[in-house]
Amino acid sequence: MMKLSKPIKLLLTAALLFVLVFAASRMPGVAEWYVKNIYPLIAAALSFFSALFPFSLFDVFTITAIIAFVVLVFLMIFRKIKCAKGLYIIAYSVLFLIAYFYFSWGFSYFRKDFYVRCNIRKSEYNAENFKAFVKTFIDDANSACIDFSDFDRNDINGKIERQYEKLKDVLKIKYPNGKRKPKRMLYEPLHTKTGVSGYFGPFFNEIHVNSFVSDFEYPFTLAHEKAHQFGVASEAECNLFAFIVCATADDSQLRYSAYISTVGYILNNYYKIFPDDYGNLLESIDGKIIEDIRTMSRRWTEAKNKTLSNVHKAVYDAYLKTNNITSGIENYSEVVNLLISAYDILVK
Repeated sequence: MMKLSKPIKLLLTAALLFVLVFAASRMPGVAEWYVKNIYPLIAAALSFFSALFPFSLFDVFTITAIIAFVVLVFLMIFRKIKCAKGLYIIAYSVLFLIAYFYFSWGFSYFRKDFYVRCNIRKSEYNAENFKAFVKTFIDDANSACIDFSDFDRNDINGKIERQYEKLKDVLKIKYPNGKRKPKRMLYEPLHTKTGVSGYFGPFFNEIHVNSFVSDFEYPFTLAHEKAHQFGVASEAECNLFAFIVCATADDSQLRYSAYISTVGYILNNYYKIFPDDYGNLLESIDGKIIEDIRTMSRRWTEAKNKTLSNVHKAVYDAYLKTNNITSGIENYSEVVNLLISAYDILVK
């Protein structure tokens, strides 16, 4: 049997991985089967292991990988290791991480969309439908408006877990699907400067929430990251899940978090469609909501570093587009389309 050279093996491995990922991206039924049958086992195992550690394994792994890469480069520069060998190590490591990412969670990007999974008809997104929806949404937001002076973050995780368990059939998710106790980011100041309020670490099935977020942002942010852990990749769908989970809760603080965290998307879309009527819309919103929106915006604006934030947006935009989210970073705001279709069915 002919023995293959290292370059050929590397190319064949890369080609095989590319074909597998490409094929999965074109077969949402396969990805859906994976999320329903294989991923829950992976999520249970990884989250059980990561729950043994109070700190973020994903963050430790990230910084360790960066240090290892730098050390390897220096070893190659100072000829302590052959360049060819060093490049092979880097190439195979990258291929392994890509494969691990997709098989541990990343195939979630290729599953069927929310409308198909939850059997909800997609409403036409036109000016008339949107305006009618906004009126209902703002009325409900005004009714949900409360003061957040007495808020305990330690109680929120359990409340959101109970909501996900109660809504598992509605949202078509597997429950419990592992553990979801949130962890703090190890390098939180950097994430704050880039504007990151939370993220899901797929390598160890961990949920992270930035402690910098305002109290009234926290429940929605936590519910959003939990949605990722349930195998929902789309940022818009995670926003929708977070909204439904929080808005239908008995807890008034969760309900307000749902509306205050989503109303910004509504206002942005309304301004684009009805710029002349935007002032009237603002006047119809409770002053407390407007004040809280401005507080959130001001805090993040002052904390963010413009250059780092722009770099992060560009990188994450490219990452999303590579993984079947064609709208990229704009996917977050597409929650409005989902809300118009699902609001009366799943929230009211």
